[in-house]
Amino acid sequence: MSLRPRHVAASAAGALVLALTAGSLTPAAAQIDPSSLGESGVETALEVIGSLPVGSTAGLIGSVGSADFPLSSGSIEPLRGTPRPHKDVEAAGFVSKTIVGAFEYWVVDSYAMQREVVVEVLPSKSDGPAPVLYLLDGVDSPESHSGYRSMAKVDTRPIADDNVHIVSPTGAYASYWTDWQENDPLLGNYKWETFLTEELPGIVASQLETTGKNAVGGVSMGAQAAMHLAASYDMYDAVMSFSGNYSTMDALGYQTMRLTVGTRGADVDNMWGPRGSDEWVRNDTISHVDGLDGKAVYITSGNGVLAADDMAVYRDDVQALAVGVVLERGVLEATEKFERALDKAGVEHEVVYTPTGAHNWSNFLKNFDAGWDYIKGDLGIA
Repeated sequence: MSLRPRHVAASAAGALVLALTAGSLTPAAAQIDPSSLGESGVETALEVIGSLPVGSTAGLIGSVGSADFPLSSGSIEPLRGTPRPHKDVEAAGFVSKTIVGAFEYWVVDSYAMQREVVVEVLPSKSDGPAPVLYLLDGVDSPESHSGYRSMAKVDTRPIADDNVHIVSPTGAYASYWTDWQENDPLLGNYKWETFLTEELPGIVASQLETTGKNAVGGVSMGAQAAMHLAASYDMYDAVMSFSGNYSTMDALGYQTMRLTVGTRGADVDNMWGPRGSDEWVRNDTISHVDGLDGKAVYITSGNGVLAADDMAVYRDDVQALAVGVVLERGVLEATEKFERALDKAGVEHEVVYTPTGAHNWSNFLKNFDAGWDYIKGDLGIA
């Protein structure tokens, strides 16, 4: 059955399409492989993508000023899991470990959040101390296994042969990996930044031999958080980010974050308070890029042009296809703006723009190995 644009707009995907409509998307539609969708699917995809207004994502959102795009009940996509319940925790620390193949799954206590957190760990194969790479997931942040195991398959990539511990916290649904100012009725007590910077490093050091060198990386929501953390904390020597948005203060960044949180059923005002508050400013990495000076910085972005690998991801899911296109168009604008800020500040970095790619794991991973090669020298890995 063909989906009309008005039906897409009523869905979770449609809410994002309305809010994040990207620039000139007709070329993206021209890249669709007809054999992957079938005749009716191609017609629908062209209809949806072709109906999106032309013009830059930031320009479109800026044209409505500070107005927030509405979220209807049909726009809410349920969390892919349930946040861990409250637990009376006296101190952050290690609780237990389960081994699954090459991976370890730690249950740890967070004092800041008064709950348990499951942490996925791929320890270095080498003997002796190793640096630590913290990898942050995107919005759905599954607890059973991170995207770095299920999608990136880090245990089979070249990084698995390097002397590095890979640590991926899980279950941070729609969190932006940050400290929320208020408890959210759906998500609970979120203090992820405190957990990542004050609690988890000590737990890691208690279980693994470490060198004191650390890097942080992320995709999508995790990319934004990784860049903020690297710019704000001396503990990180390097950062790699894939398809992130690094401003919280411009219209594009604000609406992206508001809708990401809102479409999962949470209230973004519980995160950093009203738009423009001190916490919104503090998390605006683009305004304090000097914190990245002297660190290895690697950034990538697609451009919303669909290729065969994207179509293999979306198949006949036209709603997801449309959102993937517009989100990555927004990412492209955000990355170009961030690159200009880094250049102006004289911060050395590497940025890669791929010739195709929507907002999906296939696109995120195109430059994962290259990103690791770029930053690992700053961790003491040849």
